[in-house]
This record gives sequence, C-alpha cells and structure tokens, in this order.
Amino acid sequence: MSTRAGTHRAAASSRWAAAAERRLMPASWLRAVFRQWPLLLVLAVIAVGTVIVADNHFRRGTSIIAGGICLAVVLRAVLPSGVAGLLKVRSRAIDLLTLGFLGAGTLIASLIVPPPS
Repeated sequence: MSTRAGTHRAAASSRWAAAAERRLMPASWLRAVFRQWPLLLVLAVIAVGTVIVADNHFRRGTSIIAGGICLAVVLRAVLPSGVAGLLKVRSRAIDLLTLGFLGAGTLIASLIVPPPS
C-alpha cells in the first residue's frame, strides 16, 4: 500500500468521524427537528384531536383530526418542497391527492358515523 493511499484513507475516516460528531450534537439535532415544523404542526393538531376523542367527544375530536390532515394538504400545496420536510413523500400531486382523500374521508366519517354510546 502506498503512503498516499493510506493518507487518503486516514483523511476520509477523520472527515467521517467529524461528521458523526456534528450529527450527535444537541444543537444540530434540535435544528433538524425544528426544520420539520410543518409535520410537527400537523401532528400537534392530530394529537389534540386524539385527546379530545379520548375525552369522549368523538365527533368533535375526529373533526379536528380531519382538520389536521387538511392542514397537511394546505401546507404541502403552499410550501416549497425544501421547506415541506417530511410532508413531502412523493410528487406534490400524489401527496395532495393522498392527503386530500384521507382528510375528506376522515371528515365524512366524523360527520356520518354515530358516536359510540
């Protein structure tokens, strides 16, 4: 093995080690989490709806969950792909159709299905 190849490997491994250390820092982890604010906002609305359903308000909570999914549709439609974060799964059209059907179906179910007695 030549000295140049060994030096190249050592430099590459130190770059990987430095990148791994940066990824484990709490500040960079928090920045990465808060970059996903569209998904966090949608999940917060859905969590509120779930708590309301658990509090025995079926129709109101399910409507809020449907509202959270519809919020995801609006955010995916309005935000650029770089900002949409984890709301971006496939192409914009497929994401909008999928979330739209899910949101509309959940809203219809919340209005049609009788609440448990």
